[in-house]
Amino acid sequence: MNITIARIRSNVKYNGPLETVLDSYFENYVKWVKANPQHKYDTYNVSFGKERPKRTPETIKWADVIVIPSDSEFRYHGELQMNPKDLAKSESHMEKIRPYFEGKSVIVFRSDRGDTRELYLNETLKGVKVRGLAIIDEIDFSGNIHGMKYHFIQSLKNPLAEMMSDGKTTDFGYWGRMKPSEKNVREKTIRQIYRSEMSTVLVGGFPSGVVRQSKWIKDWKKLLPMLEPCRATLCFNWLDPEATTSRYPEALSIGMIPFVWGDYDKNNTYNIDDWQRVNRFVDLEHRIKQLRDETLFTLKLTEYRNNYKKVLLEEFEYFDLFSHKMDLLIDLHGK
Repeated sequence: MNITIARIRSNVKYNGPLETVLDSYFENYVKWVKANPQHKYDTYNVSFGKERPKRTPETIKWADVIVIPSDSEFRYHGELQMNPKDLAKSESHMEKIRPYFEGKSVIVFRSDRGDTRELYLNETLKGVKVRGLAIIDEIDFSGNIHGMKYHFIQSLKNPLAEMMSDGKTTDFGYWGRMKPSEKNVREKTIRQIYRSEMSTVLVGGFPSGVVRQSKWIKDWKKLLPMLEPCRATLCFNWLDPEATTSRYPEALSIGMIPFVWGDYDKNNTYNIDDWQRVNRFVDLEHRIKQLRDETLFTLKLTEYRNNYKKVLLEEFEYFDLFSHKMDLLIDLHGK
């Protein structure tokens, strides 16, 4: 097969883990390519190594199978969530490549609940009849495919630096950005946390009036030292109460207690303890303040890490499952 991996919106220059939000997928894809030399491979707006990513419509035209690592595709449709000039520029690129998807098989790596199969068929690739479109979802994997990030962050930690650190000095840490329909619970809760007496480290996009320590930082070598002093964070769901997110394993690996809001991970695939689940700010604040007790914090972190490790796969197990899914989808295209 001729296979092209394509970033149809922003580019990705992949050199290794913890440099892009989709590193769990990219790391497994790189390994899968090496394990399957019988296929031919190319890229669109993606690079591996020193070269800069390039938009090459001919590699979309050439492909039998197009692999799309999807990141916030929903932001390009419906409620306007980006600069109109950026949206127009992105759409101009789509106009060039969209016809080349005709009759092709498409595989989407999904990490956003808003990036649905229906969105791609009815909006992103509107007017094009693809041969098939399949989703490899982050929650298809035990502990979420972004359990890979738990391992990645552990490998980044410096034991000597940890020994010399001041320990946990900040109550709450949060990294990321707001989703469009979260301007209710999430935005309200983040504002309450910020206005409370709790100390915070905030990195990314936040509601107006909330002062952050930094805009979004992709490089975990810079992000990790900012978050390590924090005792706790909070995980929200968006659209799907049965879904999970990467924040949870990231937090545990950093050394933070991840609280969860409401019906996050409704089926409890992460083995979340009842004490971690909150529905009111007052309960969240009370429990975070309790974590100022170093003994309690250590006991809770150890317990919650052990709970998650019951569902966390080893890196090779994530790759085995990823390979099985890719092989199955490529075989289906050949039939």
